[in-house]
Amino acid sequence: MDWWLAFQKGCAELADRGHDFANIMAVAGCGFTRTQVFLDEAGNVIRPAITFQDSRAADTLKNLRNDVFASDCGDIGKLGPFDPLARLLWLRTQEPGHWARLRRIIEPKDFLNMMLTGIAASDTISQAAMTRDRNGDSGDILGILGIDSAILPEANTPFAELGHVRTGLPYPLFELAGRPVYCGSLDTWSCVLGSGGLAPGLGYSISGTSDVSGVICATERAADGLLSVEWGPGLWQLGGPSQGAATRLQWAMDRFSPGATTETALAAAFASDAPAPLFLPYLDGERTPWWDPELQGAFLGLSTSHTAGDFLRGVAEGINYLSREIFARAEEASGTPVKHVCFSGGLASSPLLCQLKADVLDRSVLVPKNPETGLVGAARIPQRPEILDQVAGREDSVLYKPDPSKRRYHDERFSIFRMASEALVPVSHQLHRLGEA
Repeated sequence: MDWWLAFQKGCAELADRGHDFANIMAVAGCGFTRTQVFLDEAGNVIRPAITFQDSRAADTLKNLRNDVFASDCGDIGKLGPFDPLARLLWLRTQEPGHWARLRRIIEPKDFLNMMLTGIAASDTISQAAMTRDRNGDSGDILGILGIDSAILPEANTPFAELGHVRTGLPYPLFELAGRPVYCGSLDTWSCVLGSGGLAPGLGYSISGTSDVSGVICATERAADGLLSVEWGPGLWQLGGPSQGAATRLQWAMDRFSPGATTETALAAAFASDAPAPLFLPYLDGERTPWWDPELQGAFLGLSTSHTAGDFLRGVAEGINYLSREIFARAEEASGTPVKHVCFSGGLASSPLLCQLKADVLDRSVLVPKNPETGLVGAARIPQRPEILDQVAGREDSVLYKPDPSKRRYHDERFSIFRMASEALVPVSHQLHRLGEA
């Protein structure tokens, strides 16, 4: 309901600035995913939503594995605490009263669509995590877990017309009565569509609150630790989200460059060519490709010569090494390097970070001139699937080419990053157990 009230407030502010809602022809939704909104029979919210970074289900899964997963349950045993199904298991065991009332589970943008239309439905892409595992193998996962599939909403294509805006809504939404509402999809899909990256052979990277990276394939592919999801006719996404991007950079700014603007701090940090500390960016556990809530972060290779700017640059590099890990796995599975990477999100507004991404990935990076790629993608939804053939041309984007002189530096550091990440797993688990004790 906080989201719905904020949506109303935002619309009212737009109308007060002179935007005429009577001229709006359609509404299309997009929003972050792997967040669960729990509804009762009447469509009322029964408890606060569980958001995408929440790992509360970790202990529930551990206990369940001792009972159910000891038998041959196939890919069910690969569930992680960030999986929506794991959150359902947590709700069933920890809040039986809420579980008894649960009749439908939807995503945040679906909730806003429901408040507009009265229809609780979703899209196939957002719902994929509820019905398929990370490696794309189908199965009666809900049945094995004893969960009634009736709680899942009807799943549509993102381009489907969900319904029409109902009457009786507050100012200025009453002006939209009767307008079509399109289902839409998750924010990553919308951003990739808006950046021109939704085509086979292309890569995408979105660096906002978290970082999402992947490769678009013409056929279904699988890679260890990556999500394989059908994103349209002849389109499969192979990649996934990490726990942080801008949040990691802001964490570093607060500690190493307090009071400085991001632009000033980055300029000072990138003025040096000295090797930065190697940063493993696992500050809140990690999703892709580790799916480990106990994974912890680290700085490696520290010396007394390192400055605050070196630490900031190390954090920026570490975020991109994690993105490169995802691309390396996806490209190996797809069998070919991507033609280029469409880069969007808040961090794409920094030319220094755009060039760093090109250098670390050793791939050309295209950055759309319109930074609001999620809104652009959502606005294209009513145009139907024909727009999937549209790829952002260079006249609509800024091209960053990798610097050949930086290739060896990043290749060597990425190799160490991979080795260090593997070695960090048992150390993190031991530290986590000590912390719990």
